[in-house]
Parts: sequence; structure tokens; C-alpha cells
Amino acid sequence: MLCLDGHLLHAIADNALIGTCPIPADQLAKLTGARSAATPLPPPPLAPGSIRVQRRVHAQGRFMVDGQYIKVGPRHAGKLVTVIIEDTHFQVLHGEEELAIRPRKNTAPITRIHVRGVGTPDQRLVNQVLRTTG
Repeated sequence: MLCLDGHLLHAIADNALIGTCPIPADQLAKLTGARSAATPLPPPPLAPGSIRVQRRVHAQGRFMVDGQYIKVGPRHAGKLVTVIIEDTHFQVLHGEEELAIRPRKNTAPITRIHVRGVGTPDQRLVNQVLRTTG
């Protein structure tokens, strides 16, 4: 699918933005059936080998990914952020806003994505079972 955004033409495939190119103003008039995008553009595809995870920012303004604490500041406390884990860095997003890019200290492959601990659904279920049977 092709979408126009001003003088930019965006190519979208499988609900992912795969390319953008400028269109000269004199060429815009020649496009038949062209119309502006009615919905926001989808995010670009992840780089090969990237992983996307979500974390809740602690009251102190930090959270943990891959055994590494990432600090984004207490003003983001309570926000659910998306972390894109790439080969050499973490990219922290809240919605479409980029909050931070931090280097990865451990560049070994990610082997576990699911979080367990206080406040996670798995741990809450365990605590609930212990309370009812104990």
C-alpha cells in the first residue's frame, strides 16, 4: 500500500513501514487516485535480531532488562515503556516518543524474555495460591 503525507510517499507492507521517498510538487498533481493517509503510519520493522519487550518504570525512574538497570528518570515513573533490544544498545520508547538509548553491557544473545518477580502476573498467581492454601 502507498500513502501520501504531504510531499512524502510511504510504502507499507504487512502493516510495517518499509520505505519513504519524497515526491516533487509537480509530480504530485500527476498521481491519479492519490489521497492523504487516513490513519497514522505503522512503525518501521525491527532490525534483524532485535527483540521488543515492555517494562513498567519503577518509582525511582528505572527498570531492568537483560540484568541491566536502565534509568529514564522519576518523571517517567509508572509508565509502561517499550524496549527494543538490539545487538549493541537498548532503545526505550513510550508510545512514539523515544525516551533513551543506552548501550548494552552484556552483548550475549537474549535467552529469556518473560519476566518473573514481585508484581508480575506469574508471581501474583503464586502468591494468591499460597494465601488460599496456606
